[in-house]
Amino acid sequence: MDDSDATPHAGRNGTSTASADAGQRDDTAAAVREAIASAEVGTEELYVDLTAIDGVSTISVRDGVASVEISLPVPSQTLREQLAADVIAAAESVDDVESVDVDFQASAADPGEHVDMLPDVKNVVAVASGKGGVGKSTVATNLAAALADTGATVGLLDADVYGPNAPTLLGLDERQPNATSDDEMVPREAYGVRTMSMEFITGEDDPIIWRGPLVDEFIKQLFGDVRWGKLDYLIVDLPPGTGDAHLSLVQHFPVAGAVIVTTPQEVAVDDAARGLVGFARHDTPVLGIVENMAGFECPDCESLHDIFGTGGADDLADQFDVPVLGRVPLEPAVGSMDDDGDSGRPPGIDVPLVGRLELPRTQEERTQGNRAPPLACRTDGGATREQLRIAATRIAARLNEAAVTFRE
Repeated sequence: MDDSDATPHAGRNGTSTASADAGQRDDTAAAVREAIASAEVGTEELYVDLTAIDGVSTISVRDGVASVEISLPVPSQTLREQLAADVIAAAESVDDVESVDVDFQASAADPGEHVDMLPDVKNVVAVASGKGGVGKSTVATNLAAALADTGATVGLLDADVYGPNAPTLLGLDERQPNATSDDEMVPREAYGVRTMSMEFITGEDDPIIWRGPLVDEFIKQLFGDVRWGKLDYLIVDLPPGTGDAHLSLVQHFPVAGAVIVTTPQEVAVDDAARGLVGFARHDTPVLGIVENMAGFECPDCESLHDIFGTGGADDLADQFDVPVLGRVPLEPAVGSMDDDGDSGRPPGIDVPLVGRLELPRTQEERTQGNRAPPLACRTDGGATREQLRIAATRIAARLNEAAVTFRE
C-alpha cells in the first residue's frame, strides 16, 4: 500500500478529506433516519413508529448505498417485505442515497427493570384469557416459537397450573427436568424455546388441586428456581380467568405487557374484557388482543365460514383503545401433533358415547415420534401460520414501545 492509500489528504483549510467525507456520511445517515421517522414507517403495519421504539438501530451510508438495520424480531415475511419497502422508499428520498439495503436483527428493547429472580430476562409477557377453551395455550406456544424462529432468545413458562399443555404442544416428553449444582431446574428446549411446565414435575395422571397460597409459591418457584439464562422474551401462559396466578405474576415480577386471547363470540369477549381490566388495574400494559378461531375456510367449497361470529375482538379493542394484533383462523393442523404419514388414526383417546378426542393424553401417544412443529414454524401453515407470525411481530413492536416509554 502506498502513502496515498494510507494517509488522508488535507483540504484547503487543513481538514482531511477523509474526515470531511465521514462527516458527510454521518449527515446523510441522520437525514435517512429523519426521513424514515417522517414517513412514520411501521405505524400502519405494527401500530407503532419504528424509529420511536428503537426499532432502527444503525444506519450507515457509503458510496451512495444506505444500510439500514431494523432491530426487531419480525417473524412475518409479509411484514418484513412491507417494512423494507417503506424504509427503502423513505431513504431513497434523501439526496446522495442511490440505493438501500435493509437487514433485520432479532434484538429486543430492554426496559431496564429486572428482579433478582430474573436478572437476565428483558421482557416478561403474560398471555391470558378470561375463560378456557379459546386456544390461549396454543397461541402462547406458537407466539414463542415464532419469535424464537427469528433468532430471539425465548422462554415459555407454562403457568397454567390447572391444565399445563406446553410440553404436549412442543413434543417435550421427558418428565423430570435436569438440575444444576445449585439445585436450579434447567428448562427443556424445543424449536428454540426454553420451556418449563408444571407437567414436568407432577405425576402424569395426578389431578392438580391447589389453593391460592400454593399457587403463589409455585409461580415464584418456577421463576426463581429455574436457570432461564439470558432471554429477550419470557412468555408466560396463564390459567384462564383472573385468579391467584395472575396476581402472583403482576405483584412479584416486572410484566412488560399482556396479550389477551379471545374468540369472536360475545361470551368469550365479555370474559376477556374482565381479564384486560385486571391487568390495567395493576398498571400492566395491555399490548393488544389476539382473536383466535376467527373464521374457517372450508376445504370443499373454499368459502369462509364465521363459525363463532365476527367483530368480537374489534369491539373489545375499540372499548379499551388497544389494537387487534392478529386474527387466527380455525385450522385443523393446529391440533395435529404428528407429521403426515405412518399413523392410521390421529393421536387421542377414545371416550365412550363421545368418540375419539384428538388430544395426546396417554403415555404411549405422548412419546410417539415424528412430532410436527408448532404451526408458526411449519412451511405449510397457510393463513394461520402467517397470522400467528404477524401477531408475534406486533407484540415485539409493542413491547419495544412499552420499554421506551418505561425508560422515559
